[in-house]
Amino acid sequence: MNVLVVEDEPGAREALVELVKELGYDASAVGTVADATAALSRLRPDVCIADLGLPDGDGIDVVRAAKNAGGDCAVVVLTGRGSVRSAVEAMKAGAHDFLLKPLRTAQLTATLAQLSERHDEARGNLPAGLPDPASAGGLAGMIGRSAPMLEVFRLLTRVARSNAPVMITGESGSGKEVAAATVHLLSRRARQPFIAINCGAISPTLVESELFGHEKGAFTGADRRRAGTFEMANGGTLFLDEVTEMPPELQVKFLRVLETRTFRRVGGSEELDLDIRLIASSNRDLAEAVRMETFRADLFYRLNVFPLRLPTLRERKEDIPLLANHFLSEIEEKERRGFSSFEPRALESFATHSWPGNVRELKNAVHRAYVLSDPPAIEAEAAAAVLTDSAFETPRPLAGGDDSWPRVEVRVGETLQTIEKKVLTATLHAVKGDKRQAAELLGVSLKTIYNKLKEYQLEA
Repeated sequence: MNVLVVEDEPGAREALVELVKELGYDASAVGTVADATAALSRLRPDVCIADLGLPDGDGIDVVRAAKNAGGDCAVVVLTGRGSVRSAVEAMKAGAHDFLLKPLRTAQLTATLAQLSERHDEARGNLPAGLPDPASAGGLAGMIGRSAPMLEVFRLLTRVARSNAPVMITGESGSGKEVAAATVHLLSRRARQPFIAINCGAISPTLVESELFGHEKGAFTGADRRRAGTFEMANGGTLFLDEVTEMPPELQVKFLRVLETRTFRRVGGSEELDLDIRLIASSNRDLAEAVRMETFRADLFYRLNVFPLRLPTLRERKEDIPLLANHFLSEIEEKERRGFSSFEPRALESFATHSWPGNVRELKNAVHRAYVLSDPPAIEAEAAAAVLTDSAFETPRPLAGGDDSWPRVEVRVGETLQTIEKKVLTATLHAVKGDKRQAAELLGVSLKTIYNKLKEYQLEA
């Protein structure tokens, strides 16, 4: 892989070229935007590392020059802490990444390794033998043959071979964590850990210990060394579920780790290098969160390198029979009641439903119909019954007050836990899985919602 260094200070330029060569890459260097423009056309480098401040322009000019030169040169800009906003602007213009000065070897090593993988992918130096999703009925843990899903599979297969951060968006229940796990399984990191954390469920008082781990004696009760999330995921993939729920103080800590690619355990002095692949997800509008200043713009651009939107089940209704049969097989394998198929009218009922809860709602509906049916087939009456269950209907806005929401039937003698579970399940379904809105409606904290989901073993 060929690397072009654009740095006007001679000593820094020579040191950076030597470091790039020590890491095993070919390197050349220039000192101005004008020389960089000429070198981009003449040398056709694979990567360009450009200082943000240059005598005749800045790193954004180098990004534009790389675009104009054609090819597929990835530009990484170097900046001091006082110019992070300008570096974010460079990423908006098309830069691959930005690194903070003074540059750490670990930062550069990780960035060039990622770009080297992308370079290999572009030249076809990739593992072969993946099944055709159209004929196999899916990809890794994802099921589907519809056109929208085949496009998702194509993008997943491509991005899995790189180390680029992925931002997965889609409605609640559309399969974002399954998609993240699929990226991991298809990547070179497949034999390493896949660690998922729910950004809305981390207690602010435990943030540092959860993420960074701690040394023995770091605080009262720390009777032994404990590895944190970053350390457990090192070498593998870290999945940030519902990233828009990340508290502001946690966003700052994450950004620092991503910039330096190092961290310390709480109470420790050793700087530990970090090598992880980041995948994030959200069922909210991330751009709107940035505009509302509830999510940091610089962190957004770090995570949103490869955006991937998952289609709703309404957009891929031809996959419903395939998914329903897949879920039936999974349930039958566990419960062994002798089911093997659906009555035709049962699948017809599923095909005409709107599925506001997406794939998760379909899975739950199949399970409920399984319970209500007698072998060997899921009965049409059972399918119709679970789809018209009032506790799971989509809310129909009416004029004013609580009457706009569906009702939950409660019987005298039911335990409070059963009633609470019913209300929580119905509320989450009514708001299409939006846990923050459910928390507001129920008058509890978001953390309480996550705790109750865990307590009742409901899918988050």
